[in-house]
Amino acid sequence: MPASYQTGISSSPTNLLQTLVTWLTNQGWTLDMSQAVGAGWRAHLHKSGIYVNLRSAMNEKIWHKASGDWDRSLGYGIGLYLGTGHDGGANWVEQPGRPLRIDVPASTSGCGMNLPAGSVAGYHFFDDGLDNVIIVVEKSPGVFVHMGWGLRLVDMGAPEDFPYFFASTSAYRNTDPDPNRSYPGINQTARVPFARQPHEYQSDYEADAGGFVRVDAATFSGRWVADCTGDDAEDGYTGRYMDGPLNENAYGTTTQQQHPDYALYIGRTTQTAFAGALLLPMHLFVLTDPGARWAPLGYPPNVFWCEAVGAGYAAGEILQVGGLDYMLFPNFAVLKAA
Repeated sequence: MPASYQTGISSSPTNLLQTLVTWLTNQGWTLDMSQAVGAGWRAHLHKSGIYVNLRSAMNEKIWHKASGDWDRSLGYGIGLYLGTGHDGGANWVEQPGRPLRIDVPASTSGCGMNLPAGSVAGYHFFDDGLDNVIIVVEKSPGVFVHMGWGLRLVDMGAPEDFPYFFASTSAYRNTDPDPNRSYPGINQTARVPFARQPHEYQSDYEADAGGFVRVDAATFSGRWVADCTGDDAEDGYTGRYMDGPLNENAYGTTTQQQHPDYALYIGRTTQTAFAGALLLPMHLFVLTDPGARWAPLGYPPNVFWCEAVGAGYAAGEILQVGGLDYMLFPNFAVLKAA
């Protein structure tokens, strides 16, 4: 399919999900299910062997387990995870091939966008024509959240395609309104995808899973690896650690000296002599067993860490580099291929 871009305004998380489903089917995704569930909506689509599972929350908890929920609180948003099949008789959060937490019985690990109950300032849907999908939502004026997925990372010698997905909050924070504290992905613009999404406000190193990659079985038999820092089920841990180059936290950035990282670049990626800003790919690494080294996985092709907004550029502005257009948001930029 050709590259596509769509923007508009939605009236609720469910309306946004329904609008997204229509756009995805126009992009060649096959619709397996789209229907009301609880107070919200569920949608399941597939393309090229990858299945995307989505659920809008309307003052609900949506990340269920055998007893209770993974969500911190009732609220609004859209949940996301990928799988390898569709089962129409199963709960939205129990689809085949899903990332599994390390709890017993096993339950799904995933992530999502935190959204208001009603309208948003605007949404942006991006598809590069190669099935890399990015959704950016201005949930309130100047506050942006995101989610996305793709059929393969830009690989670094990987033996097969590595599908990936990400979002601006973990399942734990997906529906958390938390109006009393300033928090990335809720009442602050989200961090760039794969920069880790914090578990608790003012948590030094603790981060829940907000980005996932499906690796080959030789790398990890459970296949899905996630960018959390804790090794328990609540964090979204799937059994193997993944890491990126920008481990932001409430006290700055943790320098990961075992693989390349951007800790020393923060605040230094724009210039004034010639208007411009760096677009830095989010290279991902997996910790090999028994933890001897970090092995490269690749990087998502169309989203980049960028500090241009507030340094001579505005949110929504287009930065042209090498004949390509990049739409700028606080903390990140997205390739606009259409």
